[in-house]
Amino acid sequence: MSDSQERELPRTPPVWVRRQLRREVGFGCPATGCGIPYLEYHHFDPPWEKEKHHDPARMIALCATHHAKAGAWTVGQCRAMKSIPQDRPDVRGKFEWMRDDVLAVVGGGFYYETPNMVVFRDQPLVWFNRDDQRRLLLNFRLLSTSQQPRIRMEDNDWILAGDPIDVESPPNGGWLRARYDNGDDMSVRFREWVDSPALEAVYPRALALGPQLRFPLITAEITFKVGGTNINFSPTETKIGGGLLAGFISSHNTNGLAFN
Repeated sequence: MSDSQERELPRTPPVWVRRQLRREVGFGCPATGCGIPYLEYHHFDPPWEKEKHHDPARMIALCATHHAKAGAWTVGQCRAMKSIPQDRPDVRGKFEWMRDDVLAVVGGGFYYETPNMVVFRDQPLVWFNRDDQRRLLLNFRLLSTSQQPRIRMEDNDWILAGDPIDVESPPNGGWLRARYDNGDDMSVRFREWVDSPALEAVYPRALALGPQLRFPLITAEITFKVGGTNINFSPTETKIGGGLLAGFISSHNTNGLAFN
C-alpha cells in the first residue's frame, strides 16, 4: 500500500470486517471475565499507528475498556483471544435510557402511556414496566418459527441467545440489532429530541399527541421481523399476514396492537 493510500484509509473498518470481528468473538469482548457487547476494533499486528490496514486476521473486537488496555498484550495473546473462551459470561447489555415518559415507536405506530405496545395471543411482545422510581423500562421477546432461543430484553437489560449471524450495539449504548440466519431480525434504538420541530422532521404524525408530549423527549424505536412469515414491524408500517397498518396512535390505553 502506498503512503497516499495509507493516509486516505479511514480508521473505521468496512462493514464486512466489523461483522467478521464481532462474530469471531461471539459478539462480546473476549477479555477474561468480560463479555461486554459494546465493541470497538483493535489493530494489533501491527498497531494502527505503524500500519494503516483493515485485515481482520490482524484485528480483534474489544470493549472500550479493554481496547484502551490492549497495548499491554502481545500479538500472540491477541491472536489467542480471537477464540471464544468456554467460561466467558453470557453476552448481555443494558440500555441506560430510563425516563418517566418515553414515546414508543413500533412498526409505524406511536404509543404513549401504553404499557403493552404489541400483544400476541394475549401475551405481550413489546411492553414497558415501571421501576420503583416510576421510570419506564423496555421489554421484548422475539417471535420465531425456529425452535432455537432468541434475543430478549428484560427491563432495559438485553440477553443474547441462539446463534445470531450478527449482533451490533455500539459503545454509545444507543441502539441494538440482532439478526439470525432464518430471517429473524430485531432492533431497538433510543433517541432524544430537544423540541417538537426536531421530532416532526422525522415523525410528523407523532405530534398528533399534542401537549401530552414533553420535551426533551425520549423515543424508543423497535422494529422486528419474524423469518419465514409475513410478520414485519418496520420503522414506518406493520405487516401481519396480508394486512397492512401504518401511522396509528395509542395513548393512555392498556394495550396497543394485538394480534393472533
